[in-house]
Amino acid sequence: MTVDHVTGKVAKSEAITGGDDLADAKKQMAASAKSKKPLKVAVDAAEQSSTGYRAVSVAPKLSNGHAIAVVTLLKGTKVKSVSEPLE
Repeated sequence: MTVDHVTGKVAKSEAITGGDDLADAKKQMAASAKSKKPLKVAVDAAEQSSTGYRAVSVAPKLSNGHAIAVVTLLKGTKVKSVSEPLE
């Protein structure tokens, strides 16, 4: 899915039918099912703890059986990823 960064609306979506994308989507669904917080909360927390950085992507993931969000942040040309709990 591609989201328009200005409007926040879905600009394009494609069905996932197989391969690594389907396997990754199933893992993300499992993490989302265990989540008690929305991804937006994780993104906000990551941005607040990383002054000057903006989130460019987020994905739910299971880590040791716990739901986390892996947030990728960008500040100029610097990129970093942080994990935020979703439980």
